[in-house]
Amino acid sequence: MKKVFLIFVSITLLLALAILIKFSLSGTEDAWVCQNGAWIKHGNPTATMPTAICETEPLPPATK
Repeated sequence: MKKVFLIFVSITLLLALAILIKFSLSGTEDAWVCQNGAWIKHGNPTATMPTAICETEPLPPATK
């Protein structure tokens, strides 16, 4: 009985740790993102829209 309980607790702790790591490494979901020269609202950011110019640089030509 102790062995089954220990396995159950171990699996529960591993799942909780995996979920914690996933959310801590996933980054912010509520932010302003610069796309195509305009600030796009991603999620529900608490900060106001940035006043800096949003510039996207074109990709350099592909080399062979």
